[in-house]
Amino acid sequence: MQSSPFLRHMLAPCFVLQQPGSGQPVCVQPDGSIACSAEPVEPAQAWFYARFALELSALVRACCPPAGAGLAEGGNGQRMARLLLAAARVTACAWQTGPFCPPGRSVPMPCAWGHGLAGSTAPDATQLARCLPELAFFVAPALRPHGVDVSALQAWACAAWPVLQPAEGLVVSGGDERLDPGAQTGLNRYGCQPLPRYGELDFSSSTASTPTLPAARAMHQAATRLICLAVEGQGAEAVVEEAKTFLAGFYHLDGAGRVVLAPSGTDCALAATAVMGLLNTPLTTIVPGVEETGSGVPLATCGRHFAHRTARGLAVQKGMPIDGFMRDAEHVALELRGSNAERVPDNALFTACQQHVARAVGAGRRVLLYMLHVSKTGQLVLPASRVRALCAQYPGQVDVLVDACQARLRPELVRQYVAWGWAVMVTGSKFFTGPPFSGALFLPDSWLARLHGTACLPDGLAAYASRAEWPDLPACRTLPAGLNVGLFVRWSGARAEMEAFAAVPDAQKAERLQQFMQGATAALRACPFVRLLPSVALSTQPEADAWDSLPGIFAFTVMHDGCALDFAQARLVHGWLLADLTPYLPIGLQGEERALAALPCHVGQPVALTTAQGVEAGMGALRVSASARHISGTGGSYAAAPAVAKGASTADHPVAWMLAKLGLILRYWADLAHAQPPCHPHAARASLSGGGCMPGQAPALGRLGISALALGQS
Repeated sequence: MQSSPFLRHMLAPCFVLQQPGSGQPVCVQPDGSIACSAEPVEPAQAWFYARFALELSALVRACCPPAGAGLAEGGNGQRMARLLLAAARVTACAWQTGPFCPPGRSVPMPCAWGHGLAGSTAPDATQLARCLPELAFFVAPALRPHGVDVSALQAWACAAWPVLQPAEGLVVSGGDERLDPGAQTGLNRYGCQPLPRYGELDFSSSTASTPTLPAARAMHQAATRLICLAVEGQGAEAVVEEAKTFLAGFYHLDGAGRVVLAPSGTDCALAATAVMGLLNTPLTTIVPGVEETGSGVPLATCGRHFAHRTARGLAVQKGMPIDGFMRDAEHVALELRGSNAERVPDNALFTACQQHVARAVGAGRRVLLYMLHVSKTGQLVLPASRVRALCAQYPGQVDVLVDACQARLRPELVRQYVAWGWAVMVTGSKFFTGPPFSGALFLPDSWLARLHGTACLPDGLAAYASRAEWPDLPACRTLPAGLNVGLFVRWSGARAEMEAFAAVPDAQKAERLQQFMQGATAALRACPFVRLLPSVALSTQPEADAWDSLPGIFAFTVMHDGCALDFAQARLVHGWLLADLTPYLPIGLQGEERALAALPCHVGQPVALTTAQGVEAGMGALRVSASARHISGTGGSYAAAPAVAKGASTADHPVAWMLAKLGLILRYWADLAHAQPPCHPHAARASLSGGGCMPGQAPALGRLGISALALGQS
């Protein structure tokens, strides 16, 4: 239980004791403790029965009355039968993706009842009656149910079956294909897995992160709670409201009624587009820094499918219009960086926005202006004071959506944006390092007023969202009932990280981030084969020592033979940094070099840049990012302690260890450049033919439409 990364997060606060002479490998007691046999057990059996005992222990502690209160009789007996069945079902499903089932193979479970419970439908009453005594063998006599109505148990199982899933299965549900674990590696397209990857150097929070032990523990508790609600025959909508209430409190908002939950930042952008459609006015969305926001945002702003599967599991054609969304939506893309990755000055970017707003308003269109706080490379786009002045120039004609999906800002600033009448989208999966696909959109008063009207949200939004995730207002009541259980489980993991971060005093937040930043930048600047990306300082914050006034993302290109690696090559490097290189390098590697080759290093996915010769996507910039776990310490000593240790030398900083592995990759680049990393998370992408969703207008004012690059990356 302690050594398996599949079980460790389930162990606390469970009490485990050894019981010599026991005839059972495990036996769950009425208080939820687990008695284990002293007899040796074959490893696969040990894992299977340990998982079953841990699942059942959690359910007994969460769902049952105090020990000795008639657990096996009457209604409690029926409840115990449900708990036994639920724990067995979860264990059987977990076995299929666990450590003893190689990809593509079906390995027999160490029990007769397992495969019947792992199926997509519940067994019939006869099968349940046969397996229930076998399950009861693993609990103390006081927990063994009597007089169970098997027909009623089977009817309950049919209704509850989809929820009876392991936490690591739920956490990758309720999203699009970007969440799917790879068949061979278990990693999704971000290079993350559902459970902790112990020993990984993690600097990938600008993209996504693998959960920490505290987050995994919180996700398991959330999955247990969903099962308990199902056991009691209760709906789970209240848990979604609790998640919204937590977010409203964390960001100092005045209530959960302002919160929309959505799987990803791109889903948040789609939700914002849907609310804008309630005005029944032609919409122009202006996105400065388009290449440094979510790559699916250009499609979402035009009401088009941005993936091949929706969050509710519907197969769709990427790039095609979504039912009910505006057909004349216009997307204006303004790039943040020019040739040689130089940052476009704020004045030039703002002037372009002014011109586009004037053109759109003059044509009778409503404007939705994106403001990035912050972009993929840590840039503020645009200054808030100038955006407010622009809105004042066109009262009632310009809405603002703050893309704060990186979540690298203080809650007080989010509250201020909402008070100004701006919508804000955040995630729990970037800076806070919760599981990927934890998004939320905060609505100001003017946007809430639209949901009070007679118009309804677009019909096609039902493929992406359910009613529980939106405010209980008239325009939202056409959404389908139910909830996205995967989204709730993911936000539970993110919440654990957010609470740990919030518990650190503000002065220490700034101090620890400053120490990480200084060590990371020193290591990057001292490295001969990387070049830091040109950048500008973050805008001055009201409090000079505020933690969010410090940069937390450091983008860099990788140099080889005097040239920066291109975007495709940077993708390969990203995959090789994650991978164990030892099978691909010469056998003679020894000592520290061999350990370095095996060290998993997770950095932010590459951002496409334009070369000095004007070649679009001619370079790829990787990213090292500070995160909440580096400040709170939830990532463990390998992530937090060395990174923030005062007086540590550049060589001691974990970023220096990552750069040492990068140097090893470059030393053998001639071989690695032509191979596919086993951890490579990047699959081929389909793109929208034509490269745009609107007719080209006023091309001199900036790029209009959706770039082929953006379509290809989402």
